[in-house]
Amino acid sequence: MAKPSIAPYGKTEHQNAIARGKQLQASPTAVLRARFNSNSELLLLDLQNGARVELPVKDIRELRDYSASQLGDVEVSPGRDGLLWRAIDVGISAPGLLTDFFGSAVRAHLGGIGGRRSTKVKSIAACANGIKGGRPRVKARGD
Repeated sequence: MAKPSIAPYGKTEHQNAIARGKQLQASPTAVLRARFNSNSELLLLDLQNGARVELPVKDIRELRDYSASQLGDVEVSPGRDGLLWRAIDVGISAPGLLTDFFGSAVRAHLGGIGGRRSTKVKSIAACANGIKGGRPRVKARGD
């Protein structure tokens, strides 16, 4: 049997991985803060785009069998795209959880909110496009 080989991992691969991580952390659905409210039995998520989401734990298949004390110790993953409960060895994808609850339409809406944010880079790009004449005009039918 052939010995498995390890893919090369150099400076370029490392820089690409760092760039992908930064993109994930800036995603509109990136989780900034997560906590479990034992009184209401809700998982509370504060997202990068400013939205606050409250999810009933009884409707989260991976968590419904655990006690409030076990669910209280929730962490946000380093990439801000997951929720971790180390004591009970459970990890859940935040984008997947949002899609399960709200469907892809709501995720697209949350992404749109983040896309409307104005940044210096967007402002510079808009000015450059304006100098070029802006977006091309849509031709009417029959033209």
